[in-house]
Amino acid sequence: MMSPETPALPPTISVVVPARNSGLWIGELLESVLAQDVQQLEVLVIDNGSTDRTLDLVTEYAARDSRVRLIRSGAESAAAARNEGAGEAVGEYLVFADSDDIVPDGAYRTMLESLVASGSDMVIGDHLKFSPTATWSPTGRWGAFTAPCSAVVPDDRPELLTGRACWNRMFRRSFWDRTGLRFPEIPSVEDIEPMTRAFVEAEHVDVVSALVYLYRDRSDASSISQRPDAASTVRYLQQELACAHLVSRRPALREQHATIVADADGWAHLARFVATNPSSADIKLVRSALDALFDVVPLAAVGQAAPSRRALWGLMLADRWSVAASFAAGAGSDDASTRLVSWHSAMAVLGAEPTKYLELEALILEGLLPVLVNVAEDVPLAQLTDAVQDFAKLPATKPVPGLASAMADALARSAVGEVLTVSRLRHVVPLVVDVARPTERGLQIGGRAKLEVAMTFVLRSGPDVVFVPIDVTTGSWSVTLDAAQLRNGRWTVTAQAAGVSEEFPVVTARMPLPPIDDQFILQPLADRRDGWRFLVDRRVRKPRGFGALLRRALRRPR
Repeated sequence: MMSPETPALPPTISVVVPARNSGLWIGELLESVLAQDVQQLEVLVIDNGSTDRTLDLVTEYAARDSRVRLIRSGAESAAAARNEGAGEAVGEYLVFADSDDIVPDGAYRTMLESLVASGSDMVIGDHLKFSPTATWSPTGRWGAFTAPCSAVVPDDRPELLTGRACWNRMFRRSFWDRTGLRFPEIPSVEDIEPMTRAFVEAEHVDVVSALVYLYRDRSDASSISQRPDAASTVRYLQQELACAHLVSRRPALREQHATIVADADGWAHLARFVATNPSSADIKLVRSALDALFDVVPLAAVGQAAPSRRALWGLMLADRWSVAASFAAGAGSDDASTRLVSWHSAMAVLGAEPTKYLELEALILEGLLPVLVNVAEDVPLAQLTDAVQDFAKLPATKPVPGLASAMADALARSAVGEVLTVSRLRHVVPLVVDVARPTERGLQIGGRAKLEVAMTFVLRSGPDVVFVPIDVTTGSWSVTLDAAQLRNGRWTVTAQAAGVSEEFPVVTARMPLPPIDDQFILQPLADRRDGWRFLVDRRVRKPRGFGALLRRALRRPR
């Protein structure tokens, strides 16, 4: 660290840190910032009313390192503190950090070098979240940080809009001032509008794939952004409305923002809100803000959200808030009965009140059927019977072949027993072949699986179909194929369960299976182009002896 006597150099990077009652964590944050390999650094800690040890700790750091500067502020929010810090900053580049987080080694150098090389307005890097018990990547499914890129046009990388925190990016200060960026001085969700504005206004943006920030997840009452009350929810919706206006003339960004609202941030805020069983007065406030938002955000995005999120939106937009509350609480439950009750109640509403933006058949196909496959086996029979009878009244669907398709067929017939069978099959489908051994008469095939349902191999070659029962022992199964039953040629193999019309794939655990000597006429195969589907090849038995050798020799070209 620099001593107080070290001559001050003009800072290259200004780090703005709002702090209030952060005594438990701010030391760790400052250590990580001061360890960055950028000497021309100023760290502005804006304390807005701490009553714990925060002031004392920052004062100690400032005494040891001249790069740290404590500003005692009358700011009433973190947003106001950031604005004050940005106004005091003199560096050529600007970054923000929260007082309870960590900046990984080399993060600022990586972003600085990118901006110096490209001349872009801002750079965005990857981040992780962590808690006392876990660390995870919230960005993995975005595909935004798989590789670094330089000077990209924002419209060409709309997925970068998904993350709108201020702390995993570095801004060129001239861009910040030219754009007039400021944080709205509100208690929470204060960064989504200015970060959206920055992305929209930037001519070019860099992306670094390196981790540049570690965010401490404090999902408790101390985190204002996690509060689910009506005021916080309305505030969030109002900020999203401001974002929606910013992207309204940029088609790619508008579509991405709609996805954020319907399938990410918006869904998360509304799910937390309805889970509190809000009062009618609170619902009225939130619904008004929601209507204003969806006047600008295309509702079609709701129809593209994940099935459970889609169902929740449908219930809220149908003003069935009590059902929505139950669904939000139960749809993700580990208890099978609770999950089924949630979907049963939701489909009773959505099936009777269809909407133009929510395709009921798609919701059944992508949401209800998979849930039934996964929970029906573990639900009390009386409850399952009631649900199946109601689900049978919903529009018929025809999924691609598999468990969902079998479940759709069972529902169409109100066949509760078949529904149970299909649910049990999820433990063994697809049936996996672990071993294939030749026998004197054919082939012995087997695998490890606990079959609780009688099943049969179905072999097909052209018009020919052969059924062979599957033998079951404790924890394993086997099938004996007799070559005399099969004509020469290649046979596809599927598995069928008793009482279920659907056939299920049989695949190989080893890709490919170990070879069997050519002398055996039944040969096991694996089709790698079709998901390593198991096949059987019935070959012509090759003649043996001197005569056969002589005939083969005579057939050789001269």
